[in-house]
Formats: sequence, structure tokens, C-alpha cells
Amino acid sequence: MKPIVIIGAGHAGLTLAREIRALDKAMPITIISQDPIQAYYKPNLSKALSMNKSADQLIMKQLRALKRDLDAELLENTPVFKISHEKKSILCQARDSENNKQETFELPYENLILATGANPIPLPIKGASGNVVSVNTLQDYSQFRKIIKDKKQILIIGAGFVGCEFASDLSSNGYQVDVVDRATWPLEKVVPEQMGTEIKHAISKDGVNWHFQSTVNEIVKDNQGKLSAHLSNGTIILSHVIISAVGLLPNIQLAKDTGLITDKGIVVDDYSRTSHYAIYALGDCVEYDGQSLPFIAPATLAAKSLAKTLTGNKTKLVLTPQPVGIKIANCPTLICPPHTKEGSWHVNGVDQDLEAAFFNNKKELCGFALSGEKISLKSEYLSQY
Repeated sequence: MKPIVIIGAGHAGLTLAREIRALDKAMPITIISQDPIQAYYKPNLSKALSMNKSADQLIMKQLRALKRDLDAELLENTPVFKISHEKKSILCQARDSENNKQETFELPYENLILATGANPIPLPIKGASGNVVSVNTLQDYSQFRKIIKDKKQILIIGAGFVGCEFASDLSSNGYQVDVVDRATWPLEKVVPEQMGTEIKHAISKDGVNWHFQSTVNEIVKDNQGKLSAHLSNGTIILSHVIISAVGLLPNIQLAKDTGLITDKGIVVDDYSRTSHYAIYALGDCVEYDGQSLPFIAPATLAAKSLAKTLTGNKTKLVLTPQPVGIKIANCPTLICPPHTKEGSWHVNGVDQDLEAAFFNNKKELCGFALSGEKISLKSEYLSQY
């Protein structure tokens, strides 16, 4: 019997394998990844300093334990470079450690699942190459911890989910942090100005300088390795390390090369099926109803429904509202992003204890954000959907 083959061993891929195995003890499963295969909780990468965790301490399960628990074949450090949907097989590369050569092999599948994730958006900034780091994987985080050792000044480009968490995490651990964003307040796309202002004040308590309505035009490194970021408003920021937190792009190249329908991400139907009947996709590489959802909860829901479909119980994916917690040391925040731009925010509360509801033009609740003590209202808001 041909196996179910999952390309990608991040949260989406491993969760799908776990859900399949819970429903079917015999179905053969193969997981293949171009990276090392280790289970860890990705949102912890932007708050691990405050957790006092090294990269190794963030690992929940190593390869051997995952093989045992999933009763699956796991192939790490093995890129997939071609999918043949006519033959229902993939072509992979693995390094022969004895001869130090790349070996190509073919792997057949019964059903193929793309869980290829997303990559950091490239920065079109002069001097960015080699001078800007992104923290998108455990390996990135391990390298990041080495880079910031004995450093103090850090510049973050981007004031969204990840940028705000890094700003809070680094500043509360003694780093001098600057944040640059073209927006007017933190998390501008998902919270109203009043809440964004309170979040800004909360993070600033630990020493963060904000540079809004600005972009980085150029990055210059001096002979001592110090970096200077030249902003569009004329400001020059000196730093030891520059982090890009401007967002992710779904990793769709393999799907495009295969001829699958893609747009912002891989296009799937209500059952996570791509434009080819035996190929499915889930997680950060997918677009759901025209939008990318690079969060843990949607990937988990997709894995649960797809596992049922793949084991014979065809199940539609229903993406229920799933609030995202933002770890900000001085202002706990919970956001359920609006799924439309057409509408307006309604805010209640004082100081950082705020509740904000986003209503569309039909007066329907389409999103909300809670901060401070108001996060206790989470269940009340979810019940209104």
C-alpha cells in the first residue's frame, strides 16, 4: 500500500500525521522535510528570552521520539524538487554521508499533502542582504541567540504580531530596541488606534523607541560591524542586529512548478484539496477564502478535518473564529483579526483595559481585540459569532 506523504514537518505537517494516526493505526505515513525534523511550538520563538529558554530547550520531541509516536517514516534534510502527479510520486534529494554526494530517489504516494509553510518576505532595501536576520524556524532562532550574545542595540523592522512580541521580549530582557514601521501605531491592521497607542505605551516602559510612518531606505555596516539604518524621514539608527518582522509569504513554488492553482497561497477547496484530486495542502502555505492565515489554530483545525477525509470520512473544514494571543509583558492582548476591511471599530474601556469590536457595514461582528483585564471577555465575544 502506498503511503500518505506529507511534505513539511512544521506544526501543520506533524499535527496532520498525529491526527491520522489517532484515527487509523495501520495507514502508512511518510513525512519528508528539507530541514531537521523536531517538534516545537513556533510562537515561542518570539518570546523565548522571557521564558529563559535556549533553542534546544524549546524542542518538545526529537526525530526518534516522533518516529515512535507517529509510527511513521520521517526523512529529514531531504528536499523535494519535483512532483509527478501523473505517476503519483515525488523526486527527492538526500545526501550520502559516506560519499558526501547528493542522491536522487523517487517516492510514491497514495495521497500527497503539501505543508510547506511560509518564508520571510524579502526586504527590498539596499544593504539588507547579509545584514538582516529573520527568525522563522528553530534553526533561525538558534543562530539569532548566537548573534545577539553580548550585543545590546537591536532594530526591528515591522510592528505587527511578531515585531511587537520581539520588541517586548528583547526590551524586557535588557536590550535597547528600536522599531520601524510604515504604519501609524503597532498592529495597525488588526487593532484600532486607541488600543494600538496603549500597546505602544506598554512596550515602551521597558525602553523601546518607535519610528512610525517611516521605512528603511538603506543599511550600512561599518568596519567594526555596527549597522546604521537610514530611514525615509532622515533619521539614522545605529544597532548591532537588525531583525525583519514584516511578515511571511506562503511557500508555493513547488505547487506552482507542479501546475497547481495558486494565488497568494496554494488554492484549496473546503476539504483542503488542491486543483489535483490526490494532492492536498494545509497550513501557512495555503490561502483560505483568499487570505493567508499564518497562525497555529487554523492549521490545527485543517489538520483535524483533513485527517478525517484521508481516513475515509470526508469532512469539510470549518474555520471558526480563533483569537491570537500576543505576549506583551505589560499589556496582555488577544486579537481575533477582522476578516474584512469594510467596517469600523467600536472601543470601550480606559487605559490599557480595552475591548474593541469590529463591525462590517451590515452591523455584523467580524473581529475583535481585547487588552489588559478585558481579555476575560474572550468567551463572551466568541459566543456572538
